[in-house]
Order: sequence, then structure tokens, then C-alpha cells
Amino acid sequence: MKSILTCLILLVVSNPVYSQKSRQLEKLLTAYDKAGLFSGSVLIAEKGKIIFEKSYGCRNAPKKEKNTNNSLYRIYSTTKMFTTVVILQLEEQGKLSLNDKLSKYYPAFPKGDSITIANILSHTSGIPSDENSDNTVDENTLIKYLSAKSLDFSPGTDWNYSNSGFYILGHIIKKVTGLDYDKAIESYILQPLQMTHTGFHFNDVTNENKAFGYEFLSDNFSNEALRFKTDHPFAAGAMYSTVEDLFKFNEGLKNYKILMKETLEKAFTPFLKDHYGLGFQISTVFDKKRVGHDGGGPGYRSRYYRVLEDDICVIVISNSELSHTEFIIPTIEKILYEKPYSIPTIVKTNPKDLKKIAGTYSNENTDFFISIIDGQIIFREKNYSMCSLMPVSNTVYQLDEKFTFTFQSGSTREMDSVTIHFRDGTVKTATRSTKNFLWGIIGDATPGGWEGKDIPMQTDLKKPDIYFLKNYKLNKGKLKFRFDNDWGYNLGLNNDGKSIALNAYDFPIEETGNYDIVLDMTNQVKPQYSIKKSFPVKN
Repeated sequence: MKSILTCLILLVVSNPVYSQKSRQLEKLLTAYDKAGLFSGSVLIAEKGKIIFEKSYGCRNAPKKEKNTNNSLYRIYSTTKMFTTVVILQLEEQGKLSLNDKLSKYYPAFPKGDSITIANILSHTSGIPSDENSDNTVDENTLIKYLSAKSLDFSPGTDWNYSNSGFYILGHIIKKVTGLDYDKAIESYILQPLQMTHTGFHFNDVTNENKAFGYEFLSDNFSNEALRFKTDHPFAAGAMYSTVEDLFKFNEGLKNYKILMKETLEKAFTPFLKDHYGLGFQISTVFDKKRVGHDGGGPGYRSRYYRVLEDDICVIVISNSELSHTEFIIPTIEKILYEKPYSIPTIVKTNPKDLKKIAGTYSNENTDFFISIIDGQIIFREKNYSMCSLMPVSNTVYQLDEKFTFTFQSGSTREMDSVTIHFRDGTVKTATRSTKNFLWGIIGDATPGGWEGKDIPMQTDLKKPDIYFLKNYKLNKGKLKFRFDNDWGYNLGLNNDGKSIALNAYDFPIEETGNYDIVLDMTNQVKPQYSIKKSFPVKN
């Protein structure tokens, strides 16, 4: 009996579920979950053993369905590791060489005889990056588009992150293997590692564990982020996966199941720049080398890496653009390495106090916008994307300890100014502004075209959140709604052709004529619009 009790005690002590690190990680993630600042899944492993795995938030917000450890997420540029592994496998098999010139596969590609596959894998090719999904619909469209562009620099002389280079690698894989890119990934990696919950064509996935991606997500409101019409960004970022499948990938790499040791060492060696090897990002955590790849795009954020020396694997995937993924990870690392850390204290804020900080703040160089939506504090600087702040007190808010916002009150009930401390030590102060910021339209359907300024829309004092243009002449073409000439905040059509999303597809104008245009921002989370031909005015 005594021996059985001893074994049980040892089992509890040694089991990662009951470890101190697991409890600390749980407390950290719960804090962000309760603040509405994390939706996703986390898996942490040490020496091949999972010590923490848990999921938070919703995979389907309208149905209130919670994320689980089986949730399927888009992983965007984390895909690049998979593309890289297949290229390296093909080199191991003697089917291609990293020294192959691009001209071997595309003889007419400008300066293709000076660009190697190694250059493309390491982002030193000079091929300009392009994120427009219209240019990746097929191989001919891509190569024709890129061939018309000048290189950013002479190959091998500099570094510039290029999704376009990885699009090309996907087509090279097909040329060499005879398999479509997605089938090659499946054959060379997914099947051998039994990654049964990883794949492509996410729009077509009907699995109940599919996690939808959100540009805004709170307890009561949500809006889906842009869904690409095609399987974009192809070999640069089209995959979906789960935290457990990515862990299988980690173990497959580590145990040399899919690449030989010497091949991996080459991939993990910096190529021209210290932070990138062959298809793998390289960095350090507490002076220890880590390798992996981040991913990010509409609706999702993905982070995978392994600390080589200590065999620590960190996988964090989120399905909300407002999740504090990048702010959580440094604290995770401190917990794993038993360094001093702090967990943000969740402060309950009075709606009246939140209302006081809402508004526009400006200085001579920029503008800052604060909105309160369902208790979430949404911050945006002009020309940048939005983020959600965590309240520390009624006047202090933060993204993390090194990125803080302190509001000062004046003679009015509202806050008069804000001081922002950025991570790099920069401090910016701005005062409450009375500037009149308007939504407008821009595009080749408008007189100014895509390079001009917005055509400002009108508002009614009684309905200030409804913007309109009546009987306005548009050309056949396309347009978007844009806020105050700011590409950091623009609205387009999602892939359903009906709903609105940030940085989405252009609104088509099928024929030249006069139109009545309405943008209703009453609900900032789910804006509504109308673009209709004007009826002729009868005399």
C-alpha cells in the first residue's frame, strides 16, 4: 500500500499537468481570456513532452462555440516551413539543387540566371513581394506579373521578405514532382507524419472544429475577417492546421523523420542575415537559438518555434486579429525559463470612464483614434492597423508593460490628452482633437483614381455615422471606402460579395453612371453599405 501511494505521489509530481509552469501558464492565459484579449490555442512542450495545452475563446462566435485543442486555424506564413521542407527533400533526392537558377524553370524570367533557389528560400532573391490575390490565381498570371517588375536589389546582396518568391517555389515543386503543390505537401510531409488535421482550401472545410477568423471579437459582437476567394497565399501561406499537428511537425523535424540532420543544420544557419536561414526564421530567447516561423493574415495569427538547445517547443495560434498573441509570448518565455514576470491585473472599468477616453487625439505629426465597442478599447494610429488595449486603471491602458497609454483629464468631463510610451522608448503626446474626419471613396471608378485623394462623403448632423453621396457620377471600375485618405483603415467586400471587411475586395462598378452611395457606420463592427444607380429626377 505504501509503495502504491508513493507511486501516485511521484506520478502527480512528475505529471506536467500539475507542474508549476503549467499552473503559471494557465493563470497567464486565463487573464487574457477574461479580458477578451485572446482567442485561440496554445501548446507548450519540453523535451518531447507536452507540459501545457489549452484553448480559449470562440471558434464560431455567432453560435458561441468554444475553441478546443482540435480547432482548425489558418497558419498563413507558417506554411513557408512546409514549402521549404519539400524543396530540401527534393534536393536530398537529387531532383533539384539549391544552386539551380530560376532560369532553369522559367527561361524568360528577367535576370533568372542570377537568382538561385537558395536565394528564394532565404528572401535574398530581390523578387518584389506581392500580396494581391489576383496575381496568384495561376502560374501564368503570377510569372507574367512578376516578370514585368524590377528586382528590389541584385540577388544575394540584400534581404527583403518576399511572398512572391515562395509562390514561385510552389510551382517549381509541381514541375519537379508532377504533383500539384498541395498534393506534394500531403505526400511528402502530412501523410508520413500523420498530420490528419492539416491541409489547404480552408474555405471548403466543413469540419465542426473549424475556427473562423475575426477582425473583431467580443462577448456580444463579431465580424469575420477577409476570406480569400482563392487558396491564397498559396505556397507562401495557404495552409491550416491544429496545435497538435504542428507539434507532430516539430517532432518529425527534430527526430529527422522528414529531413536529414545535415540538411536541417543548413536550413537553420543564417543566410546573409542573422534572422533568417533557408525558409526558417532564426532568433534567440535568453541567448538561446530558436527556429520556426510566424504567420499572420486576415483573422489569424500563428507562432511556432523550437529552442534547439533545450528542446522547448512553443505553438500559439489565434483566430482574432485583436488577440494579444505577440504580447503573451514573451511572458510565456519568462515562465518557461523561470525569469521574473508579471501577469496583467484585470481592472473592471466603468462604462462612463471608458466613454471619457473615446475620441480623436492629435499632434503635429499624427492622429490617434480611440473607440469603445462592447467594453473593448480599440486603438489605432493613422496609417496603422487597430489593436485592443488592456485597462490598468481608469486612466492607464496598455498593450504590454513597455507599450502604455496614459490619459490626462482637463476642465471637461472628457480626457484632454494622452501620452503614449512605445516599446522603443519613444514618447508621443497628443491632445483631444476637433478635426472633422470623414469617410470617402477611392478607386478607378472615381475621378481621382487609386492614386488620388478620397472623394469625401457627406453626413447629416442628425445621423453623423451615416455617410452618403447622392447622384454621384462613377466610371466603370472599382472602388473602396477609405477613412480620411488613410489606407490603414479601408473597407471592401468579403468573398461572399455581400458583407464588409477590412482590407477586403474592391466594390465593382459595372457601368458608368450616376449612383447613390451610402456607408452606414452606426455599427462599427458590422458596417452596412449601399451602391445603387440613381433614379433620374423628374421635372
